[in-house]
Amino acid sequence: MDGVARPAEIDLAAFAAAMAGALQDIEADDLPCRLFEALGRVVPFELASCYVYSGRTKPLHLGDTFQSRAARTGQENFLNNTYVLNPVYNAYLRGLRSGIYRIGDLAPDSYFESDHYKKLKVKVLESEEIGYITEGWPRGMEELVFAIALPDGEMGEISLLRAIRSGGFTNAHMASLRAVEPLLAETFRLFWKRRRLRRRPALRDTTIDEAFSRFGGERLSPREREVAQLILRGHSTHSIAELLGITEATVKSHRKNLYGKLEIATQYELFSLFLKSLELKAA
Repeated sequence: MDGVARPAEIDLAAFAAAMAGALQDIEADDLPCRLFEALGRVVPFELASCYVYSGRTKPLHLGDTFQSRAARTGQENFLNNTYVLNPVYNAYLRGLRSGIYRIGDLAPDSYFESDHYKKLKVKVLESEEIGYITEGWPRGMEELVFAIALPDGEMGEISLLRAIRSGGFTNAHMASLRAVEPLLAETFRLFWKRRRLRRRPALRDTTIDEAFSRFGGERLSPREREVAQLILRGHSTHSIAELLGITEATVKSHRKNLYGKLEIATQYELFSLFLKSLELKAA
């Protein structure tokens, strides 16, 4: 089968044993860590983390393998702040389907062109897969994401990271993960069905994420607010046109109009206004 990646060699016995252990303790809070162990029998990786997204609330953190203080700080920054910029979170809000993705494939095509996101605890780094990194997050990593559709519009994420210097994740690794995805996803859904019954309802995040949707207030039309949000999230003119199903000329027209209504002339000023709105909301 020319052109089709063949799965890498898998220790099926070890994987099966790890999954059997996970299923035996399906209600254990550390079930995601059991899944990390099983996945380690399939592909090599260095770090892993697991979250559940539920609408426009902060992600629920279910486990990770981060050990260093810096990495723990990065995790905290992500959960409290930078998740609103994360390609997985934004793809989830757009209806991301279950599957395995390279995080670079989920990111907009012009993800970061400004360093004004420093207040959102990110650093712009061209060497990183998506052009930026959460402060404290391990550097130089390639990231794969298991997206797992859950009932009531929720989504699970299992993220695997491997150093780019080690070769990252190959197409053969991807093929191996796709081979075990159905069992892994169903195990996670079974775990979440039980865990969800014990979970307090999440409070809607009324800070950063709502600042995106409310930015511009009464001055902008609904379409202009959409365009402004996408610009702030790092999308190019071409990307915005694709997402909204309009022409690039129409995007440029909306951008010109919203700049005029906000009394600004550049994208720099747009970022500055948005950051000021965050400061006012937090005050």
